Amino acid sequence: MNICEHLTVTAKLFPAKEALVFEQQRFTFGELDGMSQAAALVLEEAGLERGDRVAIMLPNVPAFIVWYFAALRLGAIVVSISTRLAAAEVSFVVSDCDAKLLISLDDSLATLKEQLPSSLDRLVATNDLGDICNGASIAPVSSESSNWVKTEPDEPALILYTSGTTGFAKGATLSHMNVRSNVCAFNHLCNMQPNDHILLAVPLFHCFGQNALLNSALNVGAKLVLQRSFDPHESRQLIAEENVSQLYGVPMMFQVFHDSCEPSDLASVNYCFSAAATLPIQTSHRWQEKFGMPIYEGYGLTETSPFASYNHRIKFVPGSIGTAIDGVEMKIVDTETGEDCSTGELGEIAIRGPNVMIGYWNRPDDTATAIRDGWFHSGDIGRQDENGFFYIVDRVKDMIAVGGLKVYPAEVERVLLDHPSVSQVAVVGFPDAVFGEKVIAFVVPVGSIDAPRQSAGLPSQAVEETASAESSDRLDVVQIRQYAKDNLANYKVPRRIVFIDELPRNPSGKVLKTKLREMDLDGLPEHFQAERHSESENQADAIPLDRAVRQPTLRAELERSHAASRKDIANRFVQKLVQTITGSADAPDSEIRFLDAGLDSLMIVEMSSQIQVEVGPAQEIPATLVFDYPRVCDLGEFLVQELTTQELPPTPPKTRTTSTNSFEATSKETSRLETEVASLTEAQALEELIKELEA
Repeated sequence: MNICEHLTVTAKLFPAKEALVFEQQRFTFGELDGMSQAAALVLEEAGLERGDRVAIMLPNVPAFIVWYFAALRLGAIVVSISTRLAAAEVSFVVSDCDAKLLISLDDSLATLKEQLPSSLDRLVATNDLGDICNGASIAPVSSESSNWVKTEPDEPALILYTSGTTGFAKGATLSHMNVRSNVCAFNHLCNMQPNDHILLAVPLFHCFGQNALLNSALNVGAKLVLQRSFDPHESRQLIAEENVSQLYGVPMMFQVFHDSCEPSDLASVNYCFSAAATLPIQTSHRWQEKFGMPIYEGYGLTETSPFASYNHRIKFVPGSIGTAIDGVEMKIVDTETGEDCSTGELGEIAIRGPNVMIGYWNRPDDTATAIRDGWFHSGDIGRQDENGFFYIVDRVKDMIAVGGLKVYPAEVERVLLDHPSVSQVAVVGFPDAVFGEKVIAFVVPVGSIDAPRQSAGLPSQAVEETASAESSDRLDVVQIRQYAKDNLANYKVPRRIVFIDELPRNPSGKVLKTKLREMDLDGLPEHFQAERHSESENQADAIPLDRAVRQPTLRAELERSHAASRKDIANRFVQKLVQTITGSADAPDSEIRFLDAGLDSLMIVEMSSQIQVEVGPAQEIPATLVFDYPRVCDLGEFLVQELTTQELPPTPPKTRTTSTNSFEATSKETSRLETEVASLTEAQALEELIKELEA
């Protein structure tokens, strides 16, 4: 088994059939196969052997296909490198996999040579068509004499480095069986046919473009319409000219197509498929309404070759990632215990099947962490409904912990995308001194893609929501924030909203949230900075910091009250305090958590200050008190303990007299009576008092 057969076998069956269209140039399967075999001879002469790593750093040009299948023919392992990487990053990948040879365009190699490791044996500079090697033409070879190495199914075929959105890139190693099983499932579920014309505008160095499209399309004999890079205007033209029947892309591409195309532009398209990132449900609905067909969605990762689940044609469920593909199992497991979750319960998506990678190249510890008992743990949070359909919620590592409560960015993003002023949004967590993390939303306003904002001459910079920003921006912020408050629990509402012209993305279209987390919000020009005295709500309803701290009252009230009623008194005190600080019309329930009551970090600081006044200087009250006592009733109980067990100033002894007799109890007797009385409820105490009076 060798995945080069996706080209070589098809070329034997349909040698004269058109396989590829690229910038007015056309290639048959026979021609592609002959070019690939000629390139394989060059690699063989260079000393390349079975199992050697061949790094390919090429854009979407025919040369990628030629040299990709050339290396596979020899049993070598192809290492795909993003053309967007910096020289140092390329050097890391080449060193990490110990590549023997690097293939790239001539101008790219010129900028890389100085930083490439000495272990690299040879460089191959080629052209767009792939028929040049270091300036010399490669003589074509007849596809009739096509041959290749018969590799084992579990033998490594590809190393694809993860995008590194959660850390340093790792090389996911896929076997020939991994890729073959995925290609067969993709052909079947997407119903790819020899008469299909498929637009390939996603990067070939990415797993989606490479396995789901390149290998799958060639395997069934479909025609590929290759774009050097995604350009919506060129794509629209190619769709019409080449009668593209199946449209594959990432969510961002479909958003752009929706805004720039009319139904007549996509008249030839009968199938749409989105992957590589979660498709917003809003995009799905708008697409269905405008073009009268759904966008089918698949789910997977580089580590799963990439296809793992599919939202089927037979039963399409909007918002779902469908069910596991042929021969693959999926389940939801608890992120801490690894136990299976019940229906509807959130947990980590785990995958098992022939699509799961061999492991991470030369990283046994990372492999053991990711693959346990045969199950690949995806790092994605999801759930499964009663019909077996899966739904992705978010990445485990993107989850925001606000005072111990979990906030899934995708949920907040879904709500914000429903607002008419929001075109795109990414939600991330930023450090917070009180809550641990706070929710920050980066918003691309409607119209920013076609007409980027230029505020005060700042090109493509984040524009912070502030009172000093444009009045329309401020209005948008007020409306967006209120919309979030109306549709989300308070602790999920973004504490700040940042307008940005464009979200940073990797080549597959995923938002690079690490880039957003690295953003220095305080480093924006001063007239774009938020008014720092409030991070919580709009300035109009923020809590003023100069509000006077009230004088202590609770201790005296508790001292005057009966022991049985002290907890209720303390609870009412806390409820009133929360109501005053939040400006709410009603007092919160005594069982409510402070984070659910609408308290933000500044409000918690104010409440802690008031509690400090009540307790006095004997004990320091931290701003994080509400995490130790998260509910109103918990804090009420704390106050009762603190204010009624501290040593009180001595008071003169009291003597009770009546018209008939007088007495002075001994200290021992007084202590006993006080203990007995303290143990009684108010009703019991009243009953005993009546008995005394009637005696």
